[in-house]
Amino acid sequence: MNDFRLPRNERHAEARRALQSESQHGRHSATRIACGLILLLSVLRASVRPAAAEAAVDPHDVPSATAEERDDSGAPDPFSDKWKFIVGGGIVNGARYPGSRYDFTRALPLVSVSYDRFFIGAVPGGGAPAGAGAYLLHTEHWAIGLDIGGDARKPRRSTDDPILRGWGDIPGAARAGMFARYTWDWLSIRGSISDAVTHHEGVLASFAIEAKYHATERLSLSIGPEVTWVNDQYASTFFGIDAAQSEIAGIAPYRARSGINTVGGSAGAMYMLTDHWSLGAHVSYGRLQGDAADSPVTTDKTQRLYAGFVMYRF
Repeated sequence: MNDFRLPRNERHAEARRALQSESQHGRHSATRIACGLILLLSVLRASVRPAAAEAAVDPHDVPSATAEERDDSGAPDPFSDKWKFIVGGGIVNGARYPGSRYDFTRALPLVSVSYDRFFIGAVPGGGAPAGAGAYLLHTEHWAIGLDIGGDARKPRRSTDDPILRGWGDIPGAARAGMFARYTWDWLSIRGSISDAVTHHEGVLASFAIEAKYHATERLSLSIGPEVTWVNDQYASTFFGIDAAQSEIAGIAPYRARSGINTVGGSAGAMYMLTDHWSLGAHVSYGRLQGDAADSPVTTDKTQRLYAGFVMYRF
């Protein structure tokens, strides 16, 4: 019997084709698994959002502090082709609605997934509290992107305060936005703007400056001022009183206009227990301004948010 063998160059070509086929099959399998994880985490975020949605300060403060303080490298991360996951949870205490004198305390799960330029979950400085989006630019100093997210829970209920009885609830809304951040050494400057694409609840914009200090190899601290601005629609929705509400409450109508909404700041701390586990704390303080501060709906001009959390990154 003749011993038939392919020429050496043909055998090499055949081997390369086999390896390419196996590699493509592996990539397709990984993609299907990743898509399944993203779908699952999207559902989780829909149930996570209610607790943070009630905070009077921009609710993405906690995830923002979490994600930013985790990034200690300062090196550019231009659209990594690796999947990155952050899971964890914490406790949040804040006002029931903007201007409320009553607080809430809730458990808050934290979930974040990113791949290439895309992310699901919360993003540092994002225009929407939580959802999905993409970076348009991500370099050593600049990060610019778009996102869409929203509130799974109503940001204000008629049962939150006696003055609101009979007014009806403010429904949760989807918000689309744009964010930008510039980082130089220990200093970060960030801004965001978002608009409600459902229920016409108005435009919210924020501008913040943050200084970061690495106290030890494992402990990082951050602090900085922040100011928010709202348009007429947002001010009217959360701080205005229309004719029907005026009649129900027995108080005069009140027109709230666009302008500076809050002036305040925030501080955070992050301690790395291991390469994967970390503990964090976040505090924010804001003082309502202008028509928001003078509104009869406002029962406390000082708005505070406290949070503590634990995270696992992989």
